[in-house]
Amino acid sequence: MDKQIKTAIIGCGSFVNSMHIPNMLKNPKFKIHACVDINESAAKETCKKTGAEYWTGDIDRILKDKNIDLVVITTRHNTHAGLTVQAANAGKHILCEKPMAMNIEECHAVSSAVKKNNVKYTVGYNRGIAPLIKKAKELLTGDSHKKMIYHRIQAPFPADSWTHIPEIGGGRFIGEGCHIFDLLCEITETAPVSVYAAGGTFLDPDKVKISDSGIITIFFGDGSVGTTLISSAGCSAFPKEATEIYCNGKVIYINNFTDFEYYPGTNGAEKYSLAKQDKGQADEIDLLADSIINDTQSPNGINKAARAAIISFKVNESIAGMKPVQIKETEYNLIS
Repeated sequence: MDKQIKTAIIGCGSFVNSMHIPNMLKNPKFKIHACVDINESAAKETCKKTGAEYWTGDIDRILKDKNIDLVVITTRHNTHAGLTVQAANAGKHILCEKPMAMNIEECHAVSSAVKKNNVKYTVGYNRGIAPLIKKAKELLTGDSHKKMIYHRIQAPFPADSWTHIPEIGGGRFIGEGCHIFDLLCEITETAPVSVYAAGGTFLDPDKVKISDSGIITIFFGDGSVGTTLISSAGCSAFPKEATEIYCNGKVIYINNFTDFEYYPGTNGAEKYSLAKQDKGQADEIDLLADSIINDTQSPNGINKAARAAIISFKVNESIAGMKPVQIKETEYNLIS
């Protein structure tokens, strides 16, 4: 393989154009080689923007192109598993935006294809490697005391968004909440053992037929507890996200992945801010590049992808049944 990883973009929407593509264009380890979208004008425009070799509306052309090392999948949620399996079977490494899959069967199909074809796989759970989250984990390294964590993610999430369509987007918890379930797991660095969720439809019930908001509590094997409030009926004038970590008399507060406060248990606090918000996307793709170049373990691989996916499925189950639901490691440790 050349020093640069030749990459195909599958799905040329606003997110990939505002996030992954700018990060890849800045990273010398990547060369965007091709762009594909069912909306061929979007593929053509992204091709022009990136300087790619070609654009197409034909996914098979991408998969048959022996020059392509990596595919970036940023299509609608219900296509992720199928495209991942196709890409793995074509011998391509994969960066797939969340969610990994829409159900357990698809998780197993993705896992089997990745393992069979020995390709690198990364799902877009970037928050766990965001700089301020990594800083928080460093400050708590060596402290074996259990943690209490609270995370808020709120914003207006329109009722007419396709994410709320169960068959296409999976709903707010499968389609979006998986990000936060992964984050809580990454902070505790221990296995989730059960989840209890309370919520429902807080948007227009005539348009949204699946729970769109909730308060979810995950219990961990070491006694730690993580809770997230996910609100689709939020306010854009208020910060979208915040994370609070409590451990052994210490407190860490992270506001919107920009501002950091550490209270070590003595007088005063350590405070600083990043020049701009950083949720870890650039670090994630750089780590993925290294794993491809050096043939090492990819970041946010199959087991982590499946872990958050399984939690998201169980969140909907818990809300429907109004009771806690158990989580077994065997359900998400799909590749040893």
